[in-house]
Amino acid sequence: MTRKVAGRTVLSTVALLLMLPVAACSSAGTGNGGGSGTLTACHITTGDFSISGGGKSSAPALPAGTLSVDGSTALAPLFQQAAGNVSANSANSNKVSINITPNGSGTGLNDVENGAVQIGMSDVFAQEKATATTTYSNLVDNEVAVVPFTLVVSQDISSEVGNLTSQQIKDIYAGKITNWSQVGGPNEPITVIVRTKTSGTRATFDKFVVNDTKQVNDEPAGAQTADTTGELVTDISNSSGAIGYTGTSFVLNHAQSGKIFPVCIDGFGATKDNINSGKYTFWNIEHAYTKGTPAGGSLTDAFLQYINSPAFQNEDLASLGFLKVSELSSQARATHPAPSSGP
Repeated sequence: MTRKVAGRTVLSTVALLLMLPVAACSSAGTGNGGGSGTLTACHITTGDFSISGGGKSSAPALPAGTLSVDGSTALAPLFQQAAGNVSANSANSNKVSINITPNGSGTGLNDVENGAVQIGMSDVFAQEKATATTTYSNLVDNEVAVVPFTLVVSQDISSEVGNLTSQQIKDIYAGKITNWSQVGGPNEPITVIVRTKTSGTRATFDKFVVNDTKQVNDEPAGAQTADTTGELVTDISNSSGAIGYTGTSFVLNHAQSGKIFPVCIDGFGATKDNINSGKYTFWNIEHAYTKGTPAGGSLTDAFLQYINSPAFQNEDLASLGFLKVSELSSQARATHPAPSSGP
């Protein structure tokens, strides 16, 4: 388990038909800035996210008690599956209760800091959310996985928009590009769906895709806001000309119905190879923060040990679309360094 000092009741078993991304998109064609001609030769599908292996591990018997978890909606499927595995072990029946409420990274960090929950899930380092009055200096970081994020579009434009350049994405989210015809798509208005300002997914998008950590040009006028990743995916599924961002686990789960479709960035999709080569940077390390180091023998400590166990890391992460932190190359890790200090 990797630990670093960082300076209500929903228990569900998530059975997702997901596989870990490993394949790469090719790139061809032209298209940059606000002109027409997107890189349509790069088109990533659920097949590009698939490998063999993965499944559900068997959870051990855990100490009796109640555990409350809040935070990242992108990380929630992993924790929900772990909780479901724990519940499936009869030795834990009627003695272990794990309550998971995914309300976003910012909320999770605040809740664990205030003692409302034992674990705060976050897509970003706590220092990146710290303020002069809330430093999170007592929080301990447990790095549990790597989440690849991807842009997604609605079905009606998916056949014509398979890839966007970085500049096109910036212009869409700044409100400079408002119609898909401006990037080689159909003559249809762009419906932008964003997450709330406290979202870790949005913070990752701002930092590594549009380079706008101050959140000045990451939400065009008229954009819709989704409180959770699940809500964003539903909104895109039910909208025309829509674009948003999400973890690949949600893409693969919902793509079975053919309503949302992943998009490449600059000719590269959200795959393990592209992440490790440094060609794709829209990903982040997933964190499970605790207030101080959990006491040995506690339910919190045992649950985190299970999530970091070889069985869970090798089986469940692969089935849910996450990478292991140990799979990151030094080149990839260098693009996402921990902040040196708080604000």
